[in-house]
Amino acid sequence: MTRPSIIVSRLILVGHRKEYVTQFNRGVNIIYGDSATGKSSILELINYGFGSKKFIYDVEIETSVKYLALEVSLNAKTYVIKRDIFLPNKLVEVYPAKYEEMNSVHPKILAPNYDSTARADGYLSDFLLGALELPILKVKESPSKIDSEMVRLSFRDLFKFNYLKQDDVGSKGLLGNGNWALANKNKQTFRYIFNLLDSNIAALDEELARISAAKRRVEQKFSAVSEFLRETQFESSIELSDSRDELNRQEGTLKEHLIALNKRVTSSSEVYQYLKSKLVEISAEIKDKRGRVNENFLAVERYTRLRNDYQVDATKLKGILEAKSLIGEASARRFPCPICENEVRLDEINPAYQLDESHKANHESLAISRRIKEIEELIQQERNKRSLLEVEVQQLNLDEEKARRLLDTETSSIVTPYLAERDGIASELATVRQKLRQIDDSMKIRNQHKILDEESQALSAQVIDLEKTLRELKKTAPSLDAVLSDLGDSLGSYLRAVNIKDPRDISISRSSFLPVLRNRDYGDITSGGLRTILSIGHLVILLEHAIHKKLNIAPFLMIDTVGKYLGKTQSQYNETDSAEDTKEGVADPIKYKNMYTCMLDLAERAELLGVPCQIILVDNDVPEEVQQDYAGFIIAHFSSRGESGLPFGLIDDAHLYR
Repeated sequence: MTRPSIIVSRLILVGHRKEYVTQFNRGVNIIYGDSATGKSSILELINYGFGSKKFIYDVEIETSVKYLALEVSLNAKTYVIKRDIFLPNKLVEVYPAKYEEMNSVHPKILAPNYDSTARADGYLSDFLLGALELPILKVKESPSKIDSEMVRLSFRDLFKFNYLKQDDVGSKGLLGNGNWALANKNKQTFRYIFNLLDSNIAALDEELARISAAKRRVEQKFSAVSEFLRETQFESSIELSDSRDELNRQEGTLKEHLIALNKRVTSSSEVYQYLKSKLVEISAEIKDKRGRVNENFLAVERYTRLRNDYQVDATKLKGILEAKSLIGEASARRFPCPICENEVRLDEINPAYQLDESHKANHESLAISRRIKEIEELIQQERNKRSLLEVEVQQLNLDEEKARRLLDTETSSIVTPYLAERDGIASELATVRQKLRQIDDSMKIRNQHKILDEESQALSAQVIDLEKTLRELKKTAPSLDAVLSDLGDSLGSYLRAVNIKDPRDISISRSSFLPVLRNRDYGDITSGGLRTILSIGHLVILLEHAIHKKLNIAPFLMIDTVGKYLGKTQSQYNETDSAEDTKEGVADPIKYKNMYTCMLDLAERAELLGVPCQIILVDNDVPEEVQQDYAGFIIAHFSSRGESGLPFGLIDDAHLYR
């Protein structure tokens, strides 16, 4: 069985102004910096590229980005996953090429989730599992029931063991703990990873039949395309590439001749002057409208920020009204005046001084809601204006091109001796460009033929691997107790390496498949810092086993906020007992560094074994010692104020348009 691998190469946010690129490497990748600079967004965007149902974006991304392109290597084959950030149900395009070569291949059009009814080539989840050469199975919704309904096990189920979100780090609800339905599905996924499902052999038999059928279909398609290419005497990829290089050379030479010829032409006719002035006028209008498009971007951003401010005010007013309803009306209806000590009756002064605060708050809340709605309409109006302006700019570009052509024609017509020569060059140039377009189309056909051949070979290898896996499973199926024992030993080694206090009675629970420390289940541990170390360790040891064994999961891990509850993050995280954290000494920077060291050692071990492995870590306040010792692993460092020349955030030019 081929060991599955995921390596994220680049996250590319294609924007209105520029492309925002984050480059990744094999091994450990560290991202850190100030809050609200887009660190967590990087992981969430990768997660979204891998099929997450939605991506919650901020103002900077909303006003700057059009779509994401995730360049990723799956089992050593490169793909680009292109997905619209703002329309999560829109079909996803997957290109079997690098980002720069996307236009040379035809993409697969895939549905982002199983609920989609749009016409597509398949589902993104199934594609990802297939690219990783992992079996696509259904598992029992309730394993203890004989007649339990079978549910699909998706890539999204598997990815929960690859991505530890910020809310899940140190959380008592890790992997659905406390939620029976969710925890049960995750336990089934755990069994799938280690080939422990009761129905594994039967399911793999079905998967083998499915893969074999898919292989036959691809081979038939490949054979049909091959026959067509032979009968039409289609050029080979090498011949097409050589032809394209020669045509590019010819195009360059003809352009140089044309430029040299135009320089020799003197133009003084009235028609020429009119066309020249018209061209200047069109260029000025294009510049003006582009400026208005930029102003429109700024207006949308200003309105968006104003809307967000109003939404904050609305939330505060809602809290006031809810507090008012809980506290109730003032009980004292009569009280002495603080100045003259005469008796004051509240029911008499309320109407006179309009003291009905609830009415005011309600009125203000409704007013703010209307303003929010009006601003939403203004934002949409500005976006519509921008669309119209962009259409007008496109039309003006066409008019400008037409004017330039007419100007060139007039220029050449003035000087008769040059006319025939210019027409000849222009005609030859048009012929060369037409041939280049034909070459590009032919290259796409050849590339598709090559992709079919690669798919056929990959499916053949997958059939062989599945047959081998089935034989091994039938001989010696792994036992749950043995797997949990091995994982428990690995967890113990990890905890001792981190140097926690009193590392004893360590195991993996047979009921929850979560860590046990000092005979206490993970969810019963009150120290949030200790749970952080355990939750990260749980996925780290899974990564370790994926490096050394052939499991149904790639050695790939993303962790958001490694220092949560370890004295390195904000106090907003309150699911902990501070006294227990102090007792456990989780704020000790040595423990924090040891966690990084464990992951770096693991990645280095994978590299020595030749196993593709990747770990992406996001944190806020990385200690100075970690920054110095592991500087070579830092791929992004953001500063909200741009200190020391650091980028302001993921959208590194957003501060220029505020």
